[in-house]
This record gives sequence, structure tokens and C-alpha cells, in this order.
Amino acid sequence: MGFSSLEKKLTEITASYSPWPERILIFFSVLLAYSSVWPNEFVFDDVYLIVNNAFLRHWDDLPKLLTSLNFTGSGVQNQGFYRPIPMLLHFFVYQVFGPSTAAFHALNIALQAFNGCLFYRFGFRGGFKKGVAFAAALLWAVHPLHSEAVAYMSSTPELLWTTFCLLGLTAPLPDFTPRKIYQAIIFFILALGCKETAVVFPALAVATLFFVRKDRAHVSAYYRTWPLWAILAVYVVIWITYVHMTGYNMNGATNINGVEDPRFPAYSTSITNRFFTCLGTLPVYIGLMLWPHNLHMERAFPVFTTLFDWLPMTGALIVILCLAQIFWGRARQGLALSFGILWFTIAHSPTTGVLFPINALVSEHWMYLPMIGLLLGILETVSGLFKKMPIVAVSLVLIMALFLGTVTFSQSKNWQNPETLYYNIVDNGGNRYRISEHLAYYYMRHGEFDEAIEQFQYLTSHTFGRTVPWLTAMHMLTANAWLHARFDQNDIVTIDEINRALPASSHIAEAIQELGQALQLTPDFYWAHKYLAIIYRYQGNNVMADFHEKEMKKISQKNAN
Repeated sequence: MGFSSLEKKLTEITASYSPWPERILIFFSVLLAYSSVWPNEFVFDDVYLIVNNAFLRHWDDLPKLLTSLNFTGSGVQNQGFYRPIPMLLHFFVYQVFGPSTAAFHALNIALQAFNGCLFYRFGFRGGFKKGVAFAAALLWAVHPLHSEAVAYMSSTPELLWTTFCLLGLTAPLPDFTPRKIYQAIIFFILALGCKETAVVFPALAVATLFFVRKDRAHVSAYYRTWPLWAILAVYVVIWITYVHMTGYNMNGATNINGVEDPRFPAYSTSITNRFFTCLGTLPVYIGLMLWPHNLHMERAFPVFTTLFDWLPMTGALIVILCLAQIFWGRARQGLALSFGILWFTIAHSPTTGVLFPINALVSEHWMYLPMIGLLLGILETVSGLFKKMPIVAVSLVLIMALFLGTVTFSQSKNWQNPETLYYNIVDNGGNRYRISEHLAYYYMRHGEFDEAIEQFQYLTSHTFGRTVPWLTAMHMLTANAWLHARFDQNDIVTIDEINRALPASSHIAEAIQELGQALQLTPDFYWAHKYLAIIYRYQGNNVMADFHEKEMKKISQKNAN
């Protein structure tokens, strides 16, 4: 059958039924699975990317938003990523609804439901059975492994680049004519504006061609994708030029504030160790897809320096089996599974850490796009087992969807606030060091000072290579917590607040000790001297108050010169 005949047949089949019942079911399944997210607050990077992002507040700052890294609007320079399209979407949501958690949750849930429908459309137009495409899209849409991408408001880029990826890959189906490929270019460029991992789009287009074309064994079959590779080449050149000119570190995988992170020994300097570690992650990801449990951010995962450990050895076995399947699966009966393996490999390649170090060795949201092709391939392969038992197949899919949706509903509650997120990480054995700082700020905002002190003290006793300015700031914040001094709306403790807190404070000595430790780290830290001058003056110790005021004057004169 020629490609024109194939397209005609697909058109006839499509015209014979309405896809809307399936789409409506996917939409409401997503809505129900994520119905627990509505009370959830801004957490973790949401504070930087949405709440404190000054570029979202005024139209005059729109040019800055579109030309800066996404953390710049919150005052964090040269950190983050260039993702103008999701930031533009956040801008419009903020302009209409303000910093409304309901609005930003609605955005992510709508994108998830839309992506589920796009998944279904891509699968059917790509030649998979209608039932397979629907079952795969439904299970994917409610799978709890994606709760991080949906319940976490900062994950809009993950959802949005997948939207453009699916639109771009569906546009040229089933025949990939040059005209249709030029349509796909538009979606490719939009995907690149959402997330850097969109660089895999041309390779995913090749994998899709591999599945739909009969002449898949001929290299010439893939020549028609050259415009996509040309766009990719231009993007890579621009990106490399930017990195070379600015010294920008996109992943920041092995450092925190510019200091080497001891949690990743021999990771950044050895591609061999990164390869072994990547192999070790494969059984973990497969396990989470098959049985999603203990889901959490900040996973503690070791760096493997040898193949002779059960995780990398299992990963190596998986790779060998997949290579054997691709070689054997050129025949029609194994083609779908081969496509699924190729899709997963390509989509996951930027987050394996092999070529470039990454900042989390295992992360659940990295399975968001890779699972699409893999699910299609697996379900298409096993669908023949249920050819004479359609009721059994439908029942199994609905039972699995109900189970997965229920787990997603429960998992989304863990994103309710920094405290629930923190304890979900700790209870599952994750790394608490990054979330502890966010949790300490959360406690400070809510006036829970004893809890804030516990987190600050953990941070100052487990430095993980943090810089001296960061440690100094943590001691200052601990002093504020001892005094029970509250943050203002900008997370700053004002002088007036210190004066207000002192008469009621019963831990002045502890605050003085923390400020002294700050000065040991940074002797010319103006604000530590300022706080101590105020405290000693309040206590009637004019000698010490005068001393710190003199130090303040010296620092001011030094800075003026």
C-alpha cells in the first residue's frame, strides 16, 4: 500500500467515528486525578519563578522577561534557563489573575488534559490501533509518575514543550511530505522556546518515520527531515556561542553557588562513571513506571564507578535486550516495540547525564515525554493477546486507570505546601538539603520560629560546599528566628521589626551567638554589625553598641571609596 493509499485509508477510518468521547473521558480523568491540587500553595521554585518574579507584574518588564533567564526576575542572576514561551504564558496568567494558585494549577491541569488528547491523536494518526492509542493516552494522562510535572506549578515548561512536540510530530503524519514538515518546523521552534530538551525533536521525527514507512531500512527515507536538523544546528550554534560568551552553566549539576558539590564524587569529570550511573537509573525508572510508589523529589541516588553492581548490571542487561529487540523488530510483528524503545531512548537522552552532567541523577518528571512512545509500543505489542477478549482488555485498562488515578490523587497532596513536600522527601529517604532552605523560609513567613531554627541549623551544619556568603546569610536568618522577628512581604526582616521583637524575645543570647558566627565568616558584614549594635543598645551595653557602630562606619567608608 502506497502512502497516498495509507493516508486515504486513515482518513476514511477517522471519518467513520467521532474521537470526542475518548477525548472527553481523558479530559475528565485528568480533572479527577488532579482534583486534590487546588488547595496547594506555591512551593520550591514557584516562589522564584512566579511569586517573586518582578517581570510578571508589569507590562513594561515584558521585554526583560523575554530576553532573560527565568530566575532573573526574582533577582537571581545568571541562573536558570532561557524559556521565554512558558514565562510569557505565566505573564498572561499573572496579568489576568495575579499570583493565584488556582489559576496556575488550572493552567497545568489544562495542559495535561490537552496533552493526553494530543497523545491519543498522535497514536491513532501514527498507525497504532485506535484502542491502543486511547488506552496508552488514558494511562499516561493519569499516571502518578507525572504528578511532579502537573502538581508543581513551575513545571509548565515540561508540559508545554511536550504539547508542541506532539503537535509537531502529528502534523506531518502519515506521509511526512515536505509541506507538512515545514509545518512541523513551527512547532519545533516553539518547543525550543519552552525547554532545551526539545533538541530531540528531529530524532523523534526520524523514529516516527521509522515506524510509519515501509522503506525504513533505507537511509534515503529520512532525508526529508533535513530542515529540522538545520534548525537544530542553528540553535546549537547560538547556544554554544552564548555559553562561550557568558560562561553560563546550564545544568549546574556538580556545584551549588559555584562550589563543588561533594554529593557527586567523580561524576562531572568521568563520562564512564556517568554512563554506569545512567545504566543504574534504568531499572529504577522502569520500576516507577510499572509500580509507582515512594514518589518524591530530591532522590538520593549513588554515583556508580563500576559496572559490577546490581543496578548498572541490570541496566546493561536492559540495554542489550533493547538492542536485540530493535535488530529483530524490523519485522512488522516487533516494529511497535522497537519504535517505543527508540522513542524512549531519544526522549530520555538529554537527561541521562552521559554527555553532560545533570543536577539530579533520578527525577520523575524526566519520564514525562519518554513514556509516550514506550507505552504505545508496549500496548500495541501486547494487544494481540486480547484480540478475542475485548471486554477483558477494556476492563484491565479501566482498572489500571482507576488505580493510577487514585495514586495520582494521593500523590498530588504531597505538594500542598513546603512542609508536606519536605516530609514526603524525608520519609522516602530523599535529599533534604535543598528543600530545607525553602522550608525554613516557609516557617519564617508563618511565624513558626522553632521549626525555622531547626532547618537553619541543619543547613549551617551540613554545608554541602555552600559558599561563605550563603552561610553568613543562614546565620543571620537563624538570629532573626531566635528573636522571633517576622519577614515582611519581600522576605526581609526590617530594622523596625528587630526593634519590635526585642522586648518580647527570650533568646537574645542565641541571636548574638549566631550574629557572631556570621561575623567570623564575614568580618565586614554591615548588617550583622547593625543588628548587634541595636541589640546591645537595647540591653544597655553601650560599649559593645558603640564598637559595632564604629565598625559600621568603617565598612560604609570602605564601600564609599
